[in-house]
Amino acid sequence: MAWISKIIFFLIFLILLSLIRSFLARLLNPSSQKSKSGPRRTEARRTISGQMVKDPQCGMYVATELAVTAKVKGETVHFCSEECRNTFINELKTHPAGKQTM
Repeated sequence: MAWISKIIFFLIFLILLSLIRSFLARLLNPSSQKSKSGPRRTEARRTISGQMVKDPQCGMYVATELAVTAKVKGETVHFCSEECRNTFINELKTHPAGKQTM
């Protein structure tokens, strides 16, 4: 029976250690706590309601307010990244009739 009590005390010790660790983490990093006034508006949350457009280079959908843009033949084209934009523009320079913009 002595070994059962040792196991129980060890488990209680681990639980207390975990509680102390989480308390210290909250104390030392208060920015990770949720605000009491409700969820914060983040970029990801804001873009869900925005208009999504398809990147002509890779096919990924991206929010217009976060997209990297370029003017191609008088039209604004939206890209998910600068890499896709640069690749698209370089392909247009080498093969002008090869790419369709939308």
